Amino acid sequence: MPALTKFFSHFNELINILFYSWLPKVLRFLVLVSLVSVSLYVQRQEKQKCRKIINKKSSKFVYKKRKLLGLAATEPLDCAICLLEFEHGDKGRKIESCSHMFHGNCLNKWLMHGKGQGTCPLCRSVIIPENMVEGHRKVEDEGLAFTFFEEELALLLLSGLSSGCRTQGRF
Repeated sequence: MPALTKFFSHFNELINILFYSWLPKVLRFLVLVSLVSVSLYVQRQEKQKCRKIINKKSSKFVYKKRKLLGLAATEPLDCAICLLEFEHGDKGRKIESCSHMFHGNCLNKWLMHGKGQGTCPLCRSVIIPENMVEGHRKVEDEGLAFTFFEEELALLLLSGLSSGCRTQGRF
């Protein structure tokens, strides 16, 4: 009978460790993971909307320099955003409404990063509607603010995880 009592006291101690020490830590960790996942999902969805519009309103191309009898057939093409000439094999984008051409990465940065311009860099024709630009800016700004919130929340939630399990008895 004393062996059975000793077994149940150890079992009771293990249950206490599980419910009072490990379970709160696991729940804190799951809350943190879910909040980070939701914020990343919202940011990704907003960027996808903008990318779809950019793909609809512009076409991709690969620049190929043509030569006729050793001379260049056309004048060199410059990107008005980075001010560099297109080199043979550079990937670019041509805006359908105004036919202006830019490096693909330059146009994406112009439209989606920084202040999030929604217009052609040269003629200011609308590529992304203003309401979507505002929505993108809002997500970017809130994304940064939410990142600070996430860091603080992570510190609070993970602070409880750093302390190890303490048992009062011995095994």
